[in-house]
Amino acid sequence: MDIKTENLPEELYGVLADLLNRRENIEILNSIRGEYGVLNYLCGREDGVSAGELGKALHVVPGRMADILKSLEQKGLIVRLHNDKDRRVVNAVITDEGRRVSTEKRLEIHNDYQGLFRILGETEVRELIRLLRIVLSYYPDK
Repeated sequence: MDIKTENLPEELYGVLADLLNRRENIEILNSIRGEYGVLNYLCGREDGVSAGELGKALHVVPGRMADILKSLEQKGLIVRLHNDKDRRVVNAVITDEGRRVSTEKRLEIHNDYQGLFRILGETEVRELIRLLRIVLSYYPDK
């Protein structure tokens, strides 16, 4: 590395730390890996999904996933039903109320990012997404 680039790793680390540690982004991470993440994932699955599959897809440990599913069930946002093919497996299935809540949250997320989109514009947002996907590919899931 030359003099001009030797501080780039620390600068990148600092910027990423600042971004990830913002209250709003911590809330997003908790949401993605929490109740909204489960509801959002279930929206595309009519037959439901097992807790194990949900945990794997959302990177959530089994104990935490059990708590999330219990909370969602108590709120009437999901139901848990035995799998038709294997009665030992219980699938979480989203309810109509769960779909409504998920749609409401999705709209809230769209509204939250409008300011950023106004600042960057569509081309730069697409470029940011492209670059972040490259960054993510540098850290493949293990």
